[in-house]
Amino acid sequence: MQYFIGNYNIDNIKNCTVEQCLKDLQTSPEIQVDTETSGLDCHKAKIISLQLGTPFNQYFIDCRDIDILQFQNLLETKLCILQNSKFDYKMFKSAGIVLENIYDTMLAECVLYCGYDKWGYGLKTLVKRYCNVDLNKEEQTSFINQGTKPFTERQIIYGLLDVTYLQTIKQEQFKLIEKYNLNYCINLENKVVKALGDIEYNGMILNQESWLNLYSSYENKQKELIQELDNIVKTDSKLKNKYQLKYLQADLFGYEIRDVAINYSSPLQIKEVCKTLGYPIDSTNDRELTKLVSNHKFFEVLQNLREVNKIISTYGESFLNYINPATGKIHTSFWQVLNTGRVSSGSKDDNAPNLQNLPANNKFRNCFQARPGFKWVSIDYSGQELRLMADASGEKGFIDVLNSGEDLHCYAGSMMFKKTITKADKDLRNKAKTINFGKPYGMGPPKLADTLGISIEEAENLFEEYAKAFPVLNQWLENQGKFALKNKYSLTFAPCLRRRWYPNMDKAIELRTLAKNVQKGSEKSKILWKEIFQIEGQTQRNGGNSPIQGSGADICKEALVEVRELIKKYNRIYEQEVAFLICTVHDAIDVEVIDSLAVQFSEQMAQIMINCGNKYVKQVQMEVDVTITDVWMK
Repeated sequence: MQYFIGNYNIDNIKNCTVEQCLKDLQTSPEIQVDTETSGLDCHKAKIISLQLGTPFNQYFIDCRDIDILQFQNLLETKLCILQNSKFDYKMFKSAGIVLENIYDTMLAECVLYCGYDKWGYGLKTLVKRYCNVDLNKEEQTSFINQGTKPFTERQIIYGLLDVTYLQTIKQEQFKLIEKYNLNYCINLENKVVKALGDIEYNGMILNQESWLNLYSSYENKQKELIQELDNIVKTDSKLKNKYQLKYLQADLFGYEIRDVAINYSSPLQIKEVCKTLGYPIDSTNDRELTKLVSNHKFFEVLQNLREVNKIISTYGESFLNYINPATGKIHTSFWQVLNTGRVSSGSKDDNAPNLQNLPANNKFRNCFQARPGFKWVSIDYSGQELRLMADASGEKGFIDVLNSGEDLHCYAGSMMFKKTITKADKDLRNKAKTINFGKPYGMGPPKLADTLGISIEEAENLFEEYAKAFPVLNQWLENQGKFALKNKYSLTFAPCLRRRWYPNMDKAIELRTLAKNVQKGSEKSKILWKEIFQIEGQTQRNGGNSPIQGSGADICKEALVEVRELIKKYNRIYEQEVAFLICTVHDAIDVEVIDSLAVQFSEQMAQIMINCGNKYVKQVQMEVDVTITDVWMK
């Protein structure tokens, strides 16, 4: 039965009171929940309608007339089934209600079909998939400019349908959740969505003056690099006659600019420069130019200029447009379940920047600062992927070095090059370090060659020496790849056991069948086998690194959940907000903590993160690095 709760009547929909609604829903262990809002920004928009329901009764509440806080106890104590719960979580939080028990049908679907591209996770798709009902979403945007106008019957029916099928979807999903043993993983995702919601809601303070000063310094660096390139052109025998101008170029106001006729941002002109220098190339992408860096100073400086240009375009003055005028803060937005299980940051639709791609140095991070009277507590895992890889493979040398606190990269280099390597042996240590960190991400010889600026042959030789030095580790990685090829999925480590599917393997199997019926050596046969090898090769690489990356994601999500609980505990004890979750980047968690409690809180937070990590390893102890400052610092 469908009901409306408001100060006016709607034809064909029965009116109801708040008391009747609460009495009915109190008897149900779980309720279906949705909202309609006046906008998408939780700091500006308001909840204008609340939809609650069970499979039997659904209620549409006009929150412009009815105080939503009358439903606070219901919402905060029941299991709430939502679709895309993070949005509603933040809207409820803005209204003074904090959802604690969540089941998100969208997140469940993301976990169930992790690895499937363009699978579809929207409510319309899920209702069709699990209930075989075509849901009409035409009224979805009609609520934005609702104002004080009464809701139409079409709008109310639309809202009621959004809380009609969620429980059925959940029941159908649970059949697959049980089948694939994903209960723990789904439960974790339904908890961590609240922590990510808190981070998005709380935001971060950006010192605008520091940011603009930094931007200005990069503009000056840009001018210096352009001048350096111009000087190289003017002194190089192959370039100066072709590109140096006899008369200076000038702008519209007559000011002298440059006496070199090259636009360093033009791929066509750079390709011509390469040809003139004797290095004809098909592409001027960074990968190709990196190969030429050791051949001519021009390419080294050009790469530096490209990096500076990228920083200026991404983190220039326009970055300040991300500041929310309602809060004066930067608020990011997360996509919670990538194929590896990790989260991604940034959304153009939400005007939210990608905070995971900030330059690696601290210059930009230091522009973000803790609120007055608070410290910025940042804790990240030390060598998380390496510890997971060592523990899972059982490579004893790795395990012993990690547990003793020695330098793993020196050890790896010593084993590879069969001589003692110290931190003073920078080149050899860096080669070992690059492979150490590259292995958990599926790095192969081509990527190693590009990263180190060496030949493919040398890169292949380095990988061979690494495999010889660490046969147990190498065999484990190979076995993970073989498992992915055979089973068409990978698993993260217990207890989470996140599953990543490789649906392209079905295509590879079909292509193998086709290839058997095609003449060997023919052009068609070559095309088929090339595609087969590409699919299987990618699956094997992903099969080796997904268990490591995914387990790292599981650990960080466990830690986010527990750190959020620690914050709740502190705020409850001190009867005020003394700590705020404000960021997470890869394997780091950032919290603002009131000055007097920062050290004490950080010690407890560090132990929580270590404990969460140790749930996934048996032979290696997880370690973390703690930073307490006034600004964001890696």
